[in-house]
Amino acid sequence: MASQLQEVSTTDLYYICQIVDSVTTSPRAYLRKLEDVFGDMSSSNLVRKFPKWTCFHMFIEEVISSVIFEDAEQALIKPGKYWIDHLLKSNNFDYPAPPFSEFSVYEGYEYLEKLQENELIDRVCEDICKQVFHVLFSNRRTLTAFGCLVGDYVLNTSSAFVPDAFNDKGFLRRASIPTWAKSAVFHRDKGRCVLCKVDLTRQFSQKAKIHYDHIVPLARGGMNCVTNLQLTCSGCNTSKGGRSSRTSHEYESWYDY
Repeated sequence: MASQLQEVSTTDLYYICQIVDSVTTSPRAYLRKLEDVFGDMSSSNLVRKFPKWTCFHMFIEEVISSVIFEDAEQALIKPGKYWIDHLLKSNNFDYPAPPFSEFSVYEGYEYLEKLQENELIDRVCEDICKQVFHVLFSNRRTLTAFGCLVGDYVLNTSSAFVPDAFNDKGFLRRASIPTWAKSAVFHRDKGRCVLCKVDLTRQFSQKAKIHYDHIVPLARGGMNCVTNLQLTCSGCNTSKGGRSSRTSHEYESWYDY
């Protein structure tokens, strides 16, 4: 069976990736938005067991939507020339643009509301979100930063709304890792321990034991999520410890220079 292919548009994709990465590593200016996404009852999303539409997806969608609406608020241009129009066209969305005569240059929000009648904004945010996730899932530094960013919500907010998901120590209960998640992480990390680079494919040695390690440990607010897993060997997993979020930022080059 052929693997699923992800269509990727280069238009503004890496610009959005940069915004998402910047927010995860320097979230101070975005904390209020983060509260809207994962505060109170919404924090229950953080304790779901290995959802395919992860909390990182939800976070990316919120970032894209925020930029779309900020553009409509700040730009004094006619409908058809907003960033949302650019995104819709570059991602091959066929949409009937409302007659420009219905809007003035100051009615960006009204224009967005008109587009949203056909759920166009939600649809384009979802489509671009998949593309951004496709790129950033390969960056364990970004995933680690996101996991640390939401760790306090897991420990201090989610536990109040979903107490059964936590053990007596107040940590999220460990969940069984599904096959699809193991496959995704194994493929991303190229069958090697991300810390010491030992081969874990077992093609050369049957003694190699694979560990799917939580990047952000459950004891520090880590999630049972594919975005919070990395491939390690037995020795590195043991030495990493239950409270360390150690990972590596090294990736195998496509060819030698």
